Amino acid sequence: MEYQILIPSDQEYPKRLSQRLGNSSPGQVFYTGPLDFLNRFTMAVISADSISGLAMMAANQLLFTIREYDLNFIGGWHSVMETEIFRLGLFRKNLTVTLFTAKGLEHETFESFLETRFYPPLHEFPEREEYFHRAKEGKLLMLSVSPPKEARMKRPNIINRNWLACVLSDVVFVPFAERRTKTFALAKQVLAAQIPIFTTDHEANQSLHQLGIPGLSRKSVGDYLENLGAHRASTFKENQNQIVLHEPNLEPENKFPRFLQGKLNF
Repeated sequence: MEYQILIPSDQEYPKRLSQRLGNSSPGQVFYTGPLDFLNRFTMAVISADSISGLAMMAANQLLFTIREYDLNFIGGWHSVMETEIFRLGLFRKNLTVTLFTAKGLEHETFESFLETRFYPPLHEFPEREEYFHRAKEGKLLMLSVSPPKEARMKRPNIINRNWLACVLSDVVFVPFAERRTKTFALAKQVLAAQIPIFTTDHEANQSLHQLGIPGLSRKSVGDYLENLGAHRASTFKENQNQIVLHEPNLEPENKFPRFLQGKLNF
């Protein structure tokens, strides 16, 4: 894959890395795609893979509201809940998706990125065509801080990648995390770094609530995001050109959104 390199002295180097990490910022950031995605309001997603059906439903309720904002999603997109939110980012035109890989960009491609996330029969997920359309049109951003020749996802690189995804974000969403998991440890690290972070109000996330991480509902998450600077996606037409932006196709509230329908057995 063709990629570009940023070093801390470059004007395009992500400002949040420098501001939050100082001299500990990565010496090189490798990327392909529209780097300006990181200038949008960005939400990182980290979730343990052991999420229950009820906890997933609680996360889904928040997503009914979250999806109505102009957001850039960022993450490694590995766990079940993470991949569902990844798909949501492809389903909504007001959302962009940043792929943060633990591999080097000489080995990672848009095709290979999916292989360990959507293996058969999940590889035929409905948004797959949109994914490759965006990739072809240069509308997906892929990042890496691993050496370009790194062909494997090594544990230290994964842990560092997950942390840096949070550092690059305006806010971090944790759909689920239990004590003694890597996700829980990362949530504590994010909280200690004073990076805004939230979870659902479901009792499954009581351990996160006890840390002081706010548990939000579908009704309260919008105000939380707006207080951090997020804006609702707008629908408007220019009089002459009739340009339409962000026309949401809302599903009834008593149904699962399209990105969950028929895909997961709770």
